[in-house]
Amino acid sequence: MPRARHIEKRSSLRRARIISHPRCLESAWLKQYQRLAELFAYLLRSNLGDMIEIGCGKGQLTIPLSKLVASYRITVVDKFTGPYSKNYRLLKSALTREKLGKVSVVVSDYASWLSRQPSNRYDALISNEFLCEINSVEMRSFLSECYRVLKPKGITIHGFLSPQAKNFRQRLSIEADSNPRWTKFPPKEWFSPEPKSVADEQRRIGFRRVRTLKIRSNLRIKSSAAQALLRS
Repeated sequence: MPRARHIEKRSSLRRARIISHPRCLESAWLKQYQRLAELFAYLLRSNLGDMIEIGCGKGQLTIPLSKLVASYRITVVDKFTGPYSKNYRLLKSALTREKLGKVSVVVSDYASWLSRQPSNRYDALISNEFLCEINSVEMRSFLSECYRVLKPKGITIHGFLSPQAKNFRQRLSIEADSNPRWTKFPPKEWFSPEPKSVADEQRRIGFRRVRTLKIRSNLRIKSSAAQALLRS
């Protein structure tokens, strides 16, 4: 039976890396995604073959992860119409620059593309911060399709932000990212799904060995960097 993992990302002030200038934001995010890619690669270490990434965006996770899992042929799928990446050519250019020719880019609606894929075809299917962008009905359908297209010993991994604020600053960030009063791109239903609901749905569908991993970020953004982040 396919295996499932989902990763809930929390933040912690222990050994916090404080970012106060907007110029430091990009490098800080790159380090965060590198750390996440290393965890994904660790979970994928015993597998090889064909992998799908749904909702790749600008390739923040795609690029560092593909360097760590050289045994995989990777297909990334995105409509490239959302607020995070509106031009797939930027991703194609980045993949060419990094000499990652094994990564194929598909411009398509994820549900439509998955529906055309044969059953028991892929060894792994991953996403990161994608479950945040769909609602509970779409999530059930998406996870069912993950199960269908994966081989019996396949693995699926889904990373998403924690919906549980640990302090006042995190509550403000969730509010800013969720309330139409503050953002042009509010989520359909939630800031992020509850980890238990994702795990329960995976088990109901038929996934076995479902695990929830919580990782803590040491990133703390303040001052003008925080203002720039909220404006974006």
